[in-house]
Parts: sequence; structure tokens; C-alpha cells
Amino acid sequence: MIKIVLVDDEQPAREELRFLLEKNSEMEIIGEFSSGVQAIEGIPNLQPAVIFMDVHLQDMDGIDVVRALQQLDIRASVVFATAYDVHAIRAFELNAVDYILKPFSLERLKVTIDRILQRLQPHDQELSQKISRLIQEIGVKQRPRKLAATSKGRVVLIDPQELLYVVAEGRYASLVTEHKMWPTTFSLHEIEERLDPAQFLQTHRAYIVNLDRIKEVIPWFNSTYKIIIDENATEIPVSRTYIKKLKERLDV
Repeated sequence: MIKIVLVDDEQPAREELRFLLEKNSEMEIIGEFSSGVQAIEGIPNLQPAVIFMDVHLQDMDGIDVVRALQQLDIRASVVFATAYDVHAIRAFELNAVDYILKPFSLERLKVTIDRILQRLQPHDQELSQKISRLIQEIGVKQRPRKLAATSKGRVVLIDPQELLYVVAEGRYASLVTEHKMWPTTFSLHEIEERLDPAQFLQTHRAYIVNLDRIKEVIPWFNSTYKIIIDENATEIPVSRTYIKKLKERLDV
């Protein structure tokens, strides 16, 4: 039996998919989740072979849910479900494990099942590589409502509204809130693409700041500036490359 988990915030969609999948005697639905948070918490205990993942969940981007699960060493095959039109689907076809278009059709789902059966071979590394490439290709197409960080081996979801700033430390960046610094497996550029550009601005090659948390902008040496963030009086550098954008955003 192929153990399957469904992740979709719409119950009718989950019920339809369950009904169609269970027409195949080799498929067993072992779990359903209606949010990204629930999926991240519950899937490690189930260890499914296949995850049907809705791309657009209420609380998170489905792509980021998969990334978080990979950080927890979950290597299930993933089939993305999407309501994209035919033009947007081309992005998935570049390196897709597979996708199914909503509303689901039995004929298309049979193709997906055939692909699953073909790819669930022992020691098949190609599938894992395709998942990684797919995530890189489309992982930043939609900004998630929360960002995935790590703490003591667990994935923690951070609301962007809680951020003071983001700082790059080597290859990866960390999320800084009022009380803690949260390491991530994202680069500064990847995090920037996940943040609302109306609220966040890069001020230095190693920093992105939450504009709502700026208290002061102080002239510094060599025509640069520094920013004072929130009541913590944290100083963030502003390099000359980003001064013009900062002034435009603050209307100064």
C-alpha cells in the first residue's frame, strides 16, 4: 500500500481527492491537514510515501511547507495541487515532480498515480533532486504569511509583522524579533522575496529592515547612515547603495 497524506485548506477539495485516490486499491490515505502548521507538526509522525500539497494554503505557501518538512528530513514524494491556469502551470512543468489542476479529474489523477508508482523505486535519488529543483524554481512565486526558522531541531513559524530586521550571517540569514534571533536555511535574497516590499527594505548587503520599526535615521561617516530600530536602540547600517531608496520610502 502507498501511504498518502492530503494537505488542503478546503475540505471539499480533500474529500474529492480522497474519493478519487481511493478508487485505486494501492492508495491508502493516512492523514489530512487543513493548514501548513498542522502539516508540519503532524506529517513527521505519519511518515507518508506521498504528500498531495495545495500550493495556496491559508496560513502558508505550500512550497514553504515542503521546505520545512525537508528540514525535518521528510523525503516523501510530493504532488502539488494548484488552481493556476495553463500559462502559470508551465512553471511547474520545468522540473515538476507532478501537479494536478483544480478541479481534479479522474483521468489526470490516473496519470499522477502512474508517475507515483514509477518513481517510488528503491534508492531513487532523482525524485528528491527534482523536488529540490522545483522548490528553487517556484518557491518564491507567492509570499508566505509566515517564515520558517529553526530552533533546537524544530521548525518555528515567524510572523513577518514580528520582525525587527533580517541579518545575513555567512550563507544563511537570521530573523530578528524583539526577544530572539532565529536562524533559517534561507539566504538574505530568498527572505527578501518572501517579504512585503511595502514594509521591508534592504539597507545593506547584510541587512533588511522592517520600516515600521525604524525610530531614527542618523547621518554617519562617508555619506552613509545608520538606523535605530525600535526601543532596543539596535543600530543597522545603511550603505550608500541603498540610501536613495531609503529616503524615497521614508519621504525624507
